[in-house]
Amino acid sequence: MNNPWMIGEVEPYRVGTFNVVVKDNLDVQGLPTTCGSRLVASTALPAEEDSSVVARLRATGAHVRGKANLVEFAFGVHGINPWFGTPTNPCSSDLIPGGSSSGSAVAVAVGAAEVGIGTDTGGSIRIPAACCGVLGLKPTYGLIDETGCAPLAPSLDTIGVLSRTIGDLEQGFVGIGGILEGSAPAWIGQLPSGVTAFDAVVTEVLASIDLPIRPMPEVEIDHLWEDGNTVLLSEAYRQLSGYLSQAHRLDPRGLERLRGAMRISESHYLDALQRREGQRERFFRLLGMGEGILVLPTMARAVPYRSSLDVSQVNRLTLPFNYLGCPALTLPVDVGALGLQGHGSGGTVPFALQLVAVDHRESQLLEAARCIDERFSRR
Repeated sequence: MNNPWMIGEVEPYRVGTFNVVVKDNLDVQGLPTTCGSRLVASTALPAEEDSSVVARLRATGAHVRGKANLVEFAFGVHGINPWFGTPTNPCSSDLIPGGSSSGSAVAVAVGAAEVGIGTDTGGSIRIPAACCGVLGLKPTYGLIDETGCAPLAPSLDTIGVLSRTIGDLEQGFVGIGGILEGSAPAWIGQLPSGVTAFDAVVTEVLASIDLPIRPMPEVEIDHLWEDGNTVLLSEAYRQLSGYLSQAHRLDPRGLERLRGAMRISESHYLDALQRREGQRERFFRLLGMGEGILVLPTMARAVPYRSSLDVSQVNRLTLPFNYLGCPALTLPVDVGALGLQGHGSGGTVPFALQLVAVDHRESQLLEAARCIDERFSRR
């Protein structure tokens, strides 16, 4: 198709207007919601009304260009869609665009919209933002009204925004119902990712920030990732298992993952949910109940090639913060060794930082991101 970052008809871009694309697991009045699935698309009827976030955006005067492509059912980080075409990573076409909000990320990266609306269950905004060199914000869990959004893992699902600039990110966030209040962080905690070269870039960036820096090894990222993965897969299976009767019509990548989720026991799932509140309380205390923010890489590996589709541990540093429910922001920076975050035949991917705060401290993330962006902007 001509615009693989979009699904279906596309409204023209309006100069001087705030243009938006909407991930196709969110209702837009008059358009079917396909969830990136040919199985769903075969019977989907046009939505009778806008999802809550789209209605809010329209009320601000935003122009909705259409529905953005995604991984089938928003269930995957690779960004590949065999039914509607795969959005082309603008950094290099032989790299994955990241998912599941691949179309939203590519659309803003190529200037087709000021903001892309996406969903983030395990990194599905931050990962494509990192892969395509744009910004992505996953708000606090439960802050944004999800009416009119197809669920994947209801304990983790969050609607958020992608953009090329912090100003557009703020406008999009407020437009979907976000709130910006509060001051800048008093200090920054650095969480090691376990990859020396990536952690060195974070250290270099933070050395230029006029705030105290604290090491944060107490955040047990791998334990959080394991529990988050248990919740995500268990709840996704509950949402999607009905489609297994037509497995031959599903994307084989998602199907393999869905079948793997069948092996997770109910007790294992409930144990992971039960541990979450204690982990949240611990994380809040570690960040001084909102005084500090955390900074780490978005992905502790290079962006994978489309030909390999090795996406192992791509969401290792993002899914933990869906599990905790905290707001998190991905920011591309012009620092670090060329191609460290990814290198393809068409170019390189800028390094992607991730900033994390406690609940309802999105303003802290945006203030810190603005400070970093002024020094290390790749634009």
